[in-house]
Amino acid sequence: MNPIGALLIGTAVLVVGGTSLAAADATTVHSEAQKLGNGSAQLYVELDAEGAPAVLGVTFDQGMLEGLPAMPNTWSRCFDKNGNGQIDAHGECNGDYELEFALPQELAGATPFAWVSVNWNPMGHPPPAPPVWAVPHIDFHFYLMPREAVRQIRPGPCAELIDCDDFVRAQMPVPAQYLHADHIDVGAAVNDMGNHLIDSKSPELAPGGPPFTHTFIFGAYDGQITFYEPMITLAYLQSRPDTCVPIKQPDAFATEGYYPTSYCIRYLPDGRYTVSLEDFVHRAAG
Repeated sequence: MNPIGALLIGTAVLVVGGTSLAAADATTVHSEAQKLGNGSAQLYVELDAEGAPAVLGVTFDQGMLEGLPAMPNTWSRCFDKNGNGQIDAHGECNGDYELEFALPQELAGATPFAWVSVNWNPMGHPPPAPPVWAVPHIDFHFYLMPREAVRQIRPGPCAELIDCDDFVRAQMPVPAQYLHADHIDVGAAVNDMGNHLIDSKSPELAPGGPPFTHTFIFGAYDGQITFYEPMITLAYLQSRPDTCVPIKQPDAFATEGYYPTSYCIRYLPDGRYTVSLEDFVHRAAG
C-alpha cells in the first residue's frame, strides 16, 4: 500500500473544463504524485479567499488509465474463507489497487473529510454488488471516517469478505435525516472500507437500463456516513468526459462543516483528468 503523500502548497489559478475557477486570492493545494498504471495521480484542493473548500478532487494523467493490472491482487481486502492456508484470487479477495492521500491542514475543521483513496478494480465488484458493476472501474473514496478507524474494519467471511461482527456494525441504519431515501443497503460491506449504500435510482440498475458509466455511493459504518464515492468505469474515463452531477442531499447533517453538492468528471485541455467534489455549502449540525 502506498504511503500517504506529503503536500505542496501554493497560490494559483486552477483551470477546470476550460474555465478559470480561482481568483488571485484563492489557494490550490496539491499532494505529491503517486504512481498507478503508467501514470500518476495527485490529490488537489482549491480553497476560496476565505479558506473554505471550493473543490476537493483527484487529478491524474492519461498514463494512469494505461498499463493497469488486469487481474485482482491477492493481498487487498482478502480472507481465507475455506481455511486452506492460502488466498485464492477468486472468491477470497477484493483485490483492488489503492492509493491514499491525506487532506491538507488548511481544511482542518472546515469540512468533515479526512482522507481520500483511489481504488482500481480490474474486474469490478463481486456479489452482493449489482452484476452491472462487475466491469473494470475506479472508485474515488472521499472519507469522513479517520484512516485508523477504517483500518479497524476487519476481514472475515461475511458479505464482501468482512468480519461478521463488523458486518453487523456496517449495517446499522443511518438515521433517515442523514441519508437521501434513494440510497439503500444491499449488504455490500467490505473490510478496511465499510458498507456501500447504493443509489437505487442509478439508471444502469433499472431493467433494460443503459450500460454502467458512473454512479455515486455513500459509505456507512456504525450508523454514520463514512465516505462519499464516485464510482466510474475505465471505459467512461477513456471517453474523455466533461460532466457534473448533483449529489442527492439528506435533510440534515450529523457534523457541521462544508459539504459538496455535486461531483464532476472532466478531461482537461492539457490532457489531464479530474474527479472532484464541488459546489460546497456550509451545513449546520442537526
